[in-house]
Amino acid sequence: MALKKLELELKPFTAQGEGAPTLAEDPTLPGWYVDPVTGQRVFFDPVAGKFFTAAGGVYIPLGYMNPAPKQVAVAPGDRLMVSISFKYTGPAISGVTGYYCIGTNGMFGFDEKLVQQTTFSIPQVTTPPSYPNVTNSYIFTIPSNVDTNWDDIYVKIFGGTPSIGGQATTNYLFGYENALLVAGIQPTISEFKISDFAKV
Repeated sequence: MALKKLELELKPFTAQGEGAPTLAEDPTLPGWYVDPVTGQRVFFDPVAGKFFTAAGGVYIPLGYMNPAPKQVAVAPGDRLMVSISFKYTGPAISGVTGYYCIGTNGMFGFDEKLVQQTTFSIPQVTTPPSYPNVTNSYIFTIPSNVDTNWDDIYVKIFGGTPSIGGQATTNYLFGYENALLVAGIQPTISEFKISDFAKV
């Protein structure tokens, strides 16, 4: 099978960036709230000053999913490489975790279907780079039980020594919606019609 590739470049974002749902009034107490626009259940942490939703048993900030710039067609047995890149300046960090996830992003958060992790290190960089200078990737094998709605991807990085943040509180989180087109699951017939009729 051919190796399919999907590259992601982590870009700056905030938990409540442009396009993130907001409540009519900012809550002051921690707890679950319902966004009046989307109906999505969100958790507000007044200490962090952020809204979160649940995914994979942990809370993740809202506003991290983006429209995919392209769509990659995959089928059972295909291999899909998901790559991340980012600019880094700072001390050397060992043992950073790369978290790669394929699933379905919905009203109540991200339903994780395939999850894999990598471990990598970042060298010391003292001069701000002009282009992404750190990369990492993971190759998924699309399973036979894949569903057609497994079309969203998100990635995050966390941990390391010194730590860049915890798994549930990392600021380094990025995702694409409708990034995959899952094919080969069900027969597809289109433009069914009588093509001709004639006396023979």
